[in-house]
Amino acid sequence: MKLTRILKGSRIAEIDKKAMADGIDSKLLMKNAGSGISKKIVSDFENKTLKRAARGLVICGSGNNGGDGFVAAGDLLDYGMKVSVFYLSPVSKFSPDSLFYFEKLRSVRGNEIYFLDLEDNKMFSLFEEEIRKADFIADAIFGTGLHGDDIRGPSKEVIGIINSARKQNSDLVVYSVDIPSGIDSDSGKVLGTAVRADKTITFGCKKIGLVNYPGADFTGEIEIIDIGIPEKYYGRYEQIFEPGFRWVAENIPEKESWTYKHRVGNLLVIAGSIGFTGAASMTCMGALRSGAGMVSLICPRELNDIYEEKLTEVITYPVEQTEDISIHPDSLDKILELAGRFDALAVGPGLSKNPDTMHLVRELLKKIKKPLVLDADALSVFYGQEDIKKNGEYGIGNPELKNVVITPHSGEMSSIRGVDRINPEDRIKINMETAKKYKLISVLKGAGTIISDYNDTTFINPTGNWGLASAGTGDILTGIIGSLLCQGMGPLESAVCGVYIHGMAADIMIKETSRTSLIATDLLEGLKRVFLEIEKVKYKDI
Repeated sequence: MKLTRILKGSRIAEIDKKAMADGIDSKLLMKNAGSGISKKIVSDFENKTLKRAARGLVICGSGNNGGDGFVAAGDLLDYGMKVSVFYLSPVSKFSPDSLFYFEKLRSVRGNEIYFLDLEDNKMFSLFEEEIRKADFIADAIFGTGLHGDDIRGPSKEVIGIINSARKQNSDLVVYSVDIPSGIDSDSGKVLGTAVRADKTITFGCKKIGLVNYPGADFTGEIEIIDIGIPEKYYGRYEQIFEPGFRWVAENIPEKESWTYKHRVGNLLVIAGSIGFTGAASMTCMGALRSGAGMVSLICPRELNDIYEEKLTEVITYPVEQTEDISIHPDSLDKILELAGRFDALAVGPGLSKNPDTMHLVRELLKKIKKPLVLDADALSVFYGQEDIKKNGEYGIGNPELKNVVITPHSGEMSSIRGVDRINPEDRIKINMETAKKYKLISVLKGAGTIISDYNDTTFINPTGNWGLASAGTGDILTGIIGSLLCQGMGPLESAVCGVYIHGMAADIMIKETSRTSLIATDLLEGLKRVFLEIEKVKYKDI
């Protein structure tokens, strides 16, 4: 199963140029793009029960995005729809291919094409009237070439009118061509304002601006169409992908019918402190629900009775504790001895930031070379690393942690990087830099969780919802990733599949709980249902 490729939008101009240099006709590409848009709109409205021909507007800018719009408008008119075409720039500013299709459309449909001068009251009134009548609007104002300054002038006003119309008419469908106008396709940054699309029809591959927030909030349903550029042209750039369910299911280890608990993976969890027993418990249960054969927990001695009662299926190992009841560094030798019996470790949830406990975590990172997922309080061992770097080493040892997965949220990543905050549009760049700096797998949690390795490969996760903004959901994710690690999956694959499964569990459960009412332990039920679906893909006996 192939992954969905994601590129910076600015790559598209380079790809088009290379394709044309190899003999691919640019006008054919525009024709294919426009025809793909019209086919999507026609298909959607064939399924609606309108008693008349569908009515719509196509709003075009001066660039190639507008040219795609002119092609689509011609096709829709030929199909029998009532379509008005408005363009926002003088014809003298059109790109060559856009001008070609504009002239072609005007020669046969000149009475349906209008230059939208907002200062012309008569024209503005016509525009507003057409919007009121419309069943759909096709936004072809700006494409992937828009970067930098905020949108101003007539385009800004038109975008505001489109968004207002969408609010006022719940039946109106807004389509965006390639990317909603106003979104920086390289980052997802909103350039002052942007069209809120119901559906975005994009070409060849997804763009970062479509899947990274805040831009992802504006895209609606995304459909990728092939316009005739071979895959080889896309593969020469950044390696950013979106996983799909079947790819995830196929990567989950298949279990033989004769397998047993030690063969399918043993996970050692090092977590918990006074007041935070729930975090360790949720990590352990998340791991068990994700297929680990055995899960064991190292905990402060005085908390052992609590865990014995909370965790029926988990083996506990009480160890020496600090005065404030967190794990003491004197337990290091015992932990190292135990770790030798396990396939992977999960460290951090509810561990506390006690300096002695953090010293223990640093020593574990230096000495344990088994696959390990590090989360929550344990991430503080990375804070301030630049300040203490000496002789090429950090407080955590030489920063090559190739078997380690870290799972910070944006606040924790800010502390790791020593900055006040991370803007949403900078998340991909910062996560990639962090993975490369420490030679590990970095999972930057949040809407559109980003997973990067140290070899310049990044995944952007498509599952999940804002119901996951609830205490404890990250602890369950740590357990899922730890479980996949102990089952023998590589660190990157464990992180990508774990994040996808975690989000899918939330997507399943909100149908019963609502996003507002979702709590972390609901995900344990969701995991059962996710793995039922995965097993339908992997095993013939279901």
